[in-house]
Amino acid sequence: MKLCHSQHRNPVTYITYIDNAEIQTPSQRIQSHSSFALTFQLHAGEQDVKFTLTPNHDILSSDAQVEYHNADGTVRHTEPILARDYKVYKGDSWLRDADGWYHSGWARIMVRRDGESPLFEGAFTLGHDAHHIQLAESYLQTRHALDPEVEVGEGRDVAERMVVFRDSDVQSGFQFQGLAGRDVEGIVGRGYGVGDGELDVMCPSDRLGFNVQPGNPINKMILDPIPKAGWGGFGLESMFRGGLTKRQSVDGGDGYYGGSGNSAGVNLRTTIGSTDGCPTTRQVALIGVATDCTYTAEFSTTELARANIISQINSASDLFERTFNITLGLSTLVITDANCPGTAPSTAEWNVPCSSNVTIEDRLNLFSAWRGTRSDSNALWTLLTTCETGASVGLAWLGQLCVMDAQTQDTSTVSGANVIARTSTEWKVIAHEIGHTMGAVHDCTSTTCAASSTVSASQCCPLSATTCDADGRYLMNPSTSDQIEQFSPCSVGNICSAFKRRSVNTTCLTSNKDVQIITENECGNGIVEAGEDCDCGGTDGCGNNSCCNPTTCKFVDTAVCDDANEDCCRGCQFASASTVCRASNGPCDPAETCSGNSSTCPTDVIANDGTDCGTNLRCASGQCTSRDQQCQTIMGQYSNANDTSSCDNTNCQLTCSSPEFGANTCFGMQQNFLDGTPCAGDGTCKNGVCTGASALGEVRSWINRNRNVVIGVGSAIGAVILFSLLSCCWSRCRRRPQKKIPAQGGFVPAHDPRWRQPQPQLYPMPPPPYQPYGQSTTRQGIRSDHSFQTIRPVTQLP
Repeated sequence: MKLCHSQHRNPVTYITYIDNAEIQTPSQRIQSHSSFALTFQLHAGEQDVKFTLTPNHDILSSDAQVEYHNADGTVRHTEPILARDYKVYKGDSWLRDADGWYHSGWARIMVRRDGESPLFEGAFTLGHDAHHIQLAESYLQTRHALDPEVEVGEGRDVAERMVVFRDSDVQSGFQFQGLAGRDVEGIVGRGYGVGDGELDVMCPSDRLGFNVQPGNPINKMILDPIPKAGWGGFGLESMFRGGLTKRQSVDGGDGYYGGSGNSAGVNLRTTIGSTDGCPTTRQVALIGVATDCTYTAEFSTTELARANIISQINSASDLFERTFNITLGLSTLVITDANCPGTAPSTAEWNVPCSSNVTIEDRLNLFSAWRGTRSDSNALWTLLTTCETGASVGLAWLGQLCVMDAQTQDTSTVSGANVIARTSTEWKVIAHEIGHTMGAVHDCTSTTCAASSTVSASQCCPLSATTCDADGRYLMNPSTSDQIEQFSPCSVGNICSAFKRRSVNTTCLTSNKDVQIITENECGNGIVEAGEDCDCGGTDGCGNNSCCNPTTCKFVDTAVCDDANEDCCRGCQFASASTVCRASNGPCDPAETCSGNSSTCPTDVIANDGTDCGTNLRCASGQCTSRDQQCQTIMGQYSNANDTSSCDNTNCQLTCSSPEFGANTCFGMQQNFLDGTPCAGDGTCKNGVCTGASALGEVRSWINRNRNVVIGVGSAIGAVILFSLLSCCWSRCRRRPQKKIPAQGGFVPAHDPRWRQPQPQLYPMPPPPYQPYGQSTTRQGIRSDHSFQTIRPVTQLP
């Protein structure tokens, strides 16, 4: 299982302030459901900016609630999160020149105070340059040690200032080392683990035993010997094959620049820019967020903490809505007490103060175990903290969307969870880590590109099919930098292909149909709420939609459905029963067709895992595949002949070999076989772990995979047995006893039974001396087997 992380940003060289902000309504007052324009100035009045905003009702789910926990982890009380209490908006940004206003980007803000002197926080873009708005108090709490100080004019309160900094103002290539090898206070935040006065940029996942299995060094471009199994390590795999003599990683990192791994199981060069597999209609990913004591203590009240979290999720959601048609919806919020407990409570072991003994990896493991105890259907859970480890400010398990239980392997506990430390670009870190949860790998950097096999093996996302280094332009760059406001085309293909192949589970995503929201229904917000037939987003959003009335949210004339929102709708009518609404993805995933009397596409049905679907192929997560084929898919760019095969049949993490890699060489990939792939005989892979295997099944599987060896060995053994039998028979025949010829003149009755029974073969004996009639004598003879037997002489006839 791959673990991915984010790094702390570099300092900024310049900040500005929002001046002359004005809400463009008659009273300058707004409600949570208001749509309005907001204008202000930047750079001491040199730049005029305008936001056109609408409410973002998707951020809070209909049953959103907040739990307040005591220091010991017990729930103090629970209350609903009412959307009407939070003024959360989304929209567009505009700039003004001599000809008037022109469109320049997007905007996501949360208004803290309306009226004549409004206060707001959020993010927006101007000409692809991301801008971050923070209240001065938040800026001072999260600023880099070398960020500019807040200037407060005469007669002005620092609490009334809104600070703005741009991604383009973040220094690139920054490194700082203080005197005597000690870091300047605050340069890497409030975390621990920085050594030797340098910024620690090592991916923490590279140190975890779960990610770096014994004998499978994923994050090192080295060759490690694999010792032959001795008496204590005897196994079927090593009986006849001689064992692989060395194993090679194709991560491309040296252990200090992580960000490899791929949950999609495809060659990333071939899917750049492809949205095949992502939702075609709006989906909602419900998330849970928890704060530890250090994060809660950052705010003077719990209400401010709640407001900040909602604002951050609002900003992060924009990227997923624009790119993947997925909205982030806050379902559950857990806020712990600001006073940290003396010892970690058993009910929330992740709720501990910052300490050198508890790293960000430790928090993720503890939080993942806690997430596994929650009975909910959330797509993921996020832990917010202020405790960093070195320069790492975020950590997530790769491709664990919709994974609600917790699995423990070695020292790691894996679930659909991530951990994020508070920074001035908190929403970006949230988006980055959720990107990992959805299956995105890191973008390629100059370091990872230095190892050519890294990109060939799809261990990082290249800029294009011909250019490796993404140059820090996109969100999945290992650290935040300037000009980052979107996912790269490679990341888009990475996530969508993972969805398509079911490498990442998407069954927990909800559709935009009959959504219950907390505030009163509002026609035109793009959400089909109870009592509405349709909602295409108001007059501007509906465009040429002929099915939905944009002002009443009712169907037009004879329309019974809306083509824009429902898969089985054609021309505002139910599609015919023969209409394919979900195409087949192969023999294991048949096409779904419309019923003819509904606008909803039937549930996606796939064949059971293990179903035969071709020669040496079986169904796994709806894919007709095999272990060898999955190796060929991911390693196709590396092997010219693509004769790649799986190294073994027991593990559920991809390890592949090919004659082109060299004799006895196995390449380890930091990604899993598809869930449902056979392993260890009668077992199946699940989330990188082989489950349900038995010793008998492994023996039977080994025999099936090594029929030639079994036949050859069996033939040899049979020949040896046959030869032994023939030899025995030959020897027996040579030792068979002969009938004894009586001495001359002797008489033996014909009816004497001794002549009809086999008798021992005797050495030749001299004839007995002449004896008178009626006399007899005895003497000893020797058998061929050296036992003694009495020889009875016969009576001589006259």
